[in-house]
Amino acid sequence: MEKTRIAEPHMSGSMSQNRPLPDRIAVVDVETTGLSPWRHDRIVEIAIVIMSPEGGIHSEYESLVNPDRDMGPTRIHRISAAEVLYAPRFRQIAGDILDLLRSANLVAGHNISFDQNFLVKEYERIGITLPDFSCLCTCQMLGRNNLEVCCTEFGISFDGEPHCAIHDARATARLVQTLIQEDPTSFEGFRESKIDWPLLPRLGTAPVTRHSAQEKLSQPSHFLHRVVAKVHHDVEATSSDILAYLTLVDRVLEDRAIDANEADILVDAALQWSLDANQVHNAHRHYIHNLAVHALADRVITDAERNDLYQVARLLGYDRAELDATLDAATRQLQTVAMTTPAAPISDNLRGKTVCFTGELQSTINGQPITRDMVEALAEKAGLIIASSVTKKTDLLVVADPNTQSGKAKKARQYGIRILADAVFWRMIGVSVE
Repeated sequence: MEKTRIAEPHMSGSMSQNRPLPDRIAVVDVETTGLSPWRHDRIVEIAIVIMSPEGGIHSEYESLVNPDRDMGPTRIHRISAAEVLYAPRFRQIAGDILDLLRSANLVAGHNISFDQNFLVKEYERIGITLPDFSCLCTCQMLGRNNLEVCCTEFGISFDGEPHCAIHDARATARLVQTLIQEDPTSFEGFRESKIDWPLLPRLGTAPVTRHSAQEKLSQPSHFLHRVVAKVHHDVEATSSDILAYLTLVDRVLEDRAIDANEADILVDAALQWSLDANQVHNAHRHYIHNLAVHALADRVITDAERNDLYQVARLLGYDRAELDATLDAATRQLQTVAMTTPAAPISDNLRGKTVCFTGELQSTINGQPITRDMVEALAEKAGLIIASSVTKKTDLLVVADPNTQSGKAKKARQYGIRILADAVFWRMIGVSVE
């Protein structure tokens, strides 16, 4: 990973002789599912920058962390459940983090008590007690909570986006360097001392960065390749078998995700119904085309609809160029067909069903976030019954992210309850959202 270097300022003679500063500073930043580590919120991303007081960067570490729960305010940290699906759990990188902290004799951060409390709680969960350790807090020193504002006041460039752990940690490191350069005496209270960090073996777990996670998600799914590799039939499947396969695809994709078990089910179905590779490919193309036509029925395709289509296309082995071609074809088709009386609302099929919601839903109406009260009011208007928890009698679970690992989602999968992405749910009850 390319490392950001901070230019080393000229240090005064008195400072270099007395050296009242630590020789290594660990700048820490975490992103979390919420604000309270004592109420089951977890770390979802961590970054550590090891710097010298003069500003040199000695090492950097960053990784997403799978919290084994709902992701919380995605609109703030912009990390999706899909991105952390293959990220390490905290226990898998706990040894690596301690090694980094052990290499420093001072921990720093912006509002560092927040990060410290989450670290303490994460280690408690794996049976490790962290020692008391002194922290340098740039937030307390400057009396301002907003890191970007602090950087601007000191003429420090903030590279990247806020609430990304590595970007925040790098910006804080530059801030620490500048504060030391401007007034070394203000750091005299932070004397050099080694902290007695617990010993914990490193497991060698590779970190997963936002960039690597997004690259993985942008790649076409290998699901179609698995089907093609296994089907070798001389007799083609009947149209009824193809329809049955498409129905199964539709059910699997309701939550806009294909897990390993669902992929196995689809491969087994293709084999059982004697679909050849060409029929599977055409079935997927037909499915995506129908989704495109539905999205374009009002002559406008929103960003949310396009992103939803991209996600489905990727899961079925298509790339963006192929989907764009499908959208163009659907547009031309709709231009030649006059729209007739709309079909009966799908919401009629949902009346009397019990629905539960989990996570912070991402859709908006007229630019305004949809609150939980609005969600439940709209669902009740569509004839659904609202449930606050998932039981065996629940019919639907609506989620902000299909890959969420919230307790409700885990229970729904255990009971075989249908899980719907909120964008899909709104279409089903006929509510127009952005």
